[in-house]
Amino acid sequence: MFTSFFIVDDLKIWIEKRLAKNLNPDDGSRQVLELVSKHLDYYEHIAKRSISRDIDRAMYRELNEIKEMVESLDFEHSNDVGENVKQKVESFTRLLKTMEQRYGEGLYNSFCDVEEEEEDDGDAAATSKVIGVSEVYQKLKQNVFCNEVTSLVGMPGIGKTTLANKIFHDPAIVEYFDHRVWIRVGRKCGVKDIPRRILAEIDPDSLQTLPAEEAIHEYLKTSLKSKKYLIVLDDVWDKYMAHFLDPYHRFFRHDLEHPFLHRGSGSRILLTSRMRQEKHIGRFNVTMMPLLTEKESWNLFCEKVFCGRPCPHRLEKAGKKISKNCEGLPLTILAVARLLSQDQEKSTPEYWDEVAENEHHLLFKEAFEEISKVLLPSYTFLPRILQICFHFIGLFRQKYKIPRSKLINLWLADGFDELKMNPHLDSYANDYLMELVDNNLVLVYQEGISHCELIVKSCGLHSSLWHLSNKKARETKFALVLRTRDDALGDVIKGQRRLSFHNHVLFSIKDVYQSVEDNCASTIRSILCFGPYHQYQVPICFGLKLLTELDALLIRFYDFPLEVVQLVRLRYLTLTLNGVIPSSISQLSNLQFFIVDQHQSIKSHKGPSYLPGEIWGMKELKHLQATGSDLPDPCGASLESLSTLLNVSAHGCTEAVLNAIPNLRKLRILIELAPDDDGKTLSCLDHVVHCCNQLDILKCIIINPVGVRPIVPLTNFLPLSYLKKLTLSGLGYPWKEMSKISSLPCLEGLKLKNNAFQGPEWNVEEKEFKDLRFLVIEDSDLVRLKVGDGAFQWLRLLYIRHCYKLEKIQLNLKCIFFQRIELVDCKPSFVEKFKMDILKDDHFDPVFDVHSSWDDTKLRT
Repeated sequence: MFTSFFIVDDLKIWIEKRLAKNLNPDDGSRQVLELVSKHLDYYEHIAKRSISRDIDRAMYRELNEIKEMVESLDFEHSNDVGENVKQKVESFTRLLKTMEQRYGEGLYNSFCDVEEEEEDDGDAAATSKVIGVSEVYQKLKQNVFCNEVTSLVGMPGIGKTTLANKIFHDPAIVEYFDHRVWIRVGRKCGVKDIPRRILAEIDPDSLQTLPAEEAIHEYLKTSLKSKKYLIVLDDVWDKYMAHFLDPYHRFFRHDLEHPFLHRGSGSRILLTSRMRQEKHIGRFNVTMMPLLTEKESWNLFCEKVFCGRPCPHRLEKAGKKISKNCEGLPLTILAVARLLSQDQEKSTPEYWDEVAENEHHLLFKEAFEEISKVLLPSYTFLPRILQICFHFIGLFRQKYKIPRSKLINLWLADGFDELKMNPHLDSYANDYLMELVDNNLVLVYQEGISHCELIVKSCGLHSSLWHLSNKKARETKFALVLRTRDDALGDVIKGQRRLSFHNHVLFSIKDVYQSVEDNCASTIRSILCFGPYHQYQVPICFGLKLLTELDALLIRFYDFPLEVVQLVRLRYLTLTLNGVIPSSISQLSNLQFFIVDQHQSIKSHKGPSYLPGEIWGMKELKHLQATGSDLPDPCGASLESLSTLLNVSAHGCTEAVLNAIPNLRKLRILIELAPDDDGKTLSCLDHVVHCCNQLDILKCIIINPVGVRPIVPLTNFLPLSYLKKLTLSGLGYPWKEMSKISSLPCLEGLKLKNNAFQGPEWNVEEKEFKDLRFLVIEDSDLVRLKVGDGAFQWLRLLYIRHCYKLEKIQLNLKCIFFQRIELVDCKPSFVEKFKMDILKDDHFDPVFDVHSSWDDTKLRT
């Protein structure tokens, strides 16, 4: 989280309190404080818009110094401190304005100078009838009654305004509150404008006689103090609004800023927003608005297409598929339904079948274009940096679940021109992704935990946003997605910097190939082959000498394409082949990410396969994954920059190799055990433990685990004192060996797969795994899990999959606060008992997912 806004806010609170104690306008110290306060308004403006850590750090450092100087001011004895404060503040303001220009790409766009247009926000128009969100409605209603400030958050067009409006007119709400006020906030209205807007609703006549802000504050304090009222702030764009409205925040500020919502009065605020609200002190409730389920989508679709009448049987199958392709967004469903129902020619079964079988059908394109005006403000509001990241996510296939690691590696290798000034992009990339998630522009498909916080493991775009991303990327010449022959022909391809192929056959079409080389040779930097896997070799455009990224992992090559080594600017290269990597690969001296996969895992009887020795001369390598080939003996060389080494075999984990990679942070070992293995193969773990003392992530996978019974004891992992995530699969050790893992001081995540440990009972001793955040147990013969007091005390995510024998988990629920529990293909009797135990304890309310492949149903609580 960026903290500069809260530092500014804390200093403003402190100054306001000091000014309230001294009313002498001629006091020199007071004048200094008033000067600082004026500058703080500018600092707050920058802090609220910035996603730059450089600005964040600068503000943290400078403002702490300013606060120390201000605190030393003496109202009664003037001294030189006041002049020093003035100079310091003015100097920092100049510095901040310079940084604002330098890091302007990392600032949210301000709407202060933009005329607020009348817009259909998509939520209000979605539907006057709430369909399929009864559970969310009841939860939101309860939250409004129980919390002074409640935030309803979701992507544009999901129905936030519609749901809030239903709450506003709910009979129980109407009866409970003396006054109800609805304010559409929009992009220009700030927290200081709210009191005037409230007064305009409850007593518009008084507004004419109370022009001053202080008078409005005082009037609201007096007139609302003894009444219960509900204020709905619809379409909030200030992500700190809830922070300002939080009762604890108002308490600390002594109501100097906010004259409404007196503590304990029973009054409430409900705000709706596209973006997650930031908080610093106090607590407020956040209700996330989910997408509709397939059944709910179908009901809404039928409601709009058939006006409440049943769907004709001949259209039902295609109709369900069409509604499913709307992916649960009411705005999309309504647009598609309107297009289908407005033309009689579009009501035939043939036309519906045509639409249902093609997610790229013209009707969907028309619908996405129609609703893009609702989505566009979310994009326009983004800092330029986030717009670029949003474009890049759209280069993947529609509905594709993108691994976070792949996405961020591509960002890092791309080296966007707008980001080259930022030397710490690798540490910031995850911040950028989380900002897009917080703005509800990116869907999260899978979560994990890192540094005690939830992180994205896989993500993607809703199809409506995917369409917007492609459109804006194409218009700005950032990138072009090629799906058909026509996409590659014409003026639109000219000057594009990145091409994403979603149909690899296009490479084999002569005029497409020629168009790419003729129109993009001087501008193209990336070719990304993101279509379905293509098992036959095609002629990729290797003549584009300026390429920095070539992702061809989804195209099979029979042999290594030697033309690649002429692309000396490459920083990112992925290929799929079973051939040998030539020594000429070392010509790619700028290469940072090198990934080679195999078309098929064909066992070789020739023994281990190795990369060429010249690989040790590629000093820029950060990420290496060469499935089926290991690093050879370094012969005294080293790879200082290499931090990720994946899919190495046990034979490749020698002391010489591992010692030559001193900064290795992530390692994945694939181990194949022979039937007569004497235990030497697993000795590679001893080398890892003693040579890789900087390791953060370790994955050790037995690829042929059937019947494995280890001969040698498990390696003691305790020397890996920085290890945060550990995955073990197929090792087959008894559960008592877990003691060699349980005391790792930094371990946050543990995945145990495919009988990594065996036996009916796992007893976790007291205070073991005390810092573990997430645990995965998959394909295990475990029957009973007993957790001692103090163990798993920070466990937040629990995933148990395919543990068919599991009968009982015994733990102290008062000491563990789960956020999410997922049970897949476990005994129904165990599932019901465990779920009952979890949900009956009302001190926490985790997301509880249960899935069974036998009945293919999923229950979510």
